[in-house]
Amino acid sequence: MSDFQQNIGKKLLARHKQIAKNEALKSLSNTRDIGVVYDVAKTESRELIKVVNYFESAGKNVITLGYVNAKELGEYISNYKEEFFCKKDLNFWKFPKKESVKRFTTKNFDFLVNLDCEGQLELQAISTFSAAKTRVGKHIEDFAFAHDFMVKTTADSAEHLFEGIKKYIK
Repeated sequence: MSDFQQNIGKKLLARHKQIAKNEALKSLSNTRDIGVVYDVAKTESRELIKVVNYFESAGKNVITLGYVNAKELGEYISNYKEEFFCKKDLNFWKFPKKESVKRFTTKNFDFLVNLDCEGQLELQAISTFSAAKTRVGKHIEDFAFAHDFMVKTTADSAEHLFEGIKKYIK
């Protein structure tokens, strides 16, 4: 059943109507708000802290959205800088329910940085539904529609992926 869900989910995401974007890729110096989406279990807290500190040291506002691969959030509590969603916030196709991630996906970030290295439907859906001006992530052929700018890399961790992304957004 899960392969069926995955395949249909990808097709449904690919059909999602994106907001028309005519802007060129901005440099970091011309941005103000940045969103970061990641998997809590696959991104070490020190890696996430490095990403957030990189942007905040440049004077940017950063909001993170972490996916908790569990039925409940448990110890993870959302606040004004960190948000979380879990399995109970997903629909049948493994997309986050709009109301559970609305604050994050409707925010008009200058950059949305997706730290997903594996092509998780839950995280790629966030990029797809995001109203961010520029959505940046790893090049994953099945999810080419989810990002405006993709970095072709063999990175298998959020830290290595972010190093590749930094080269292009400076």
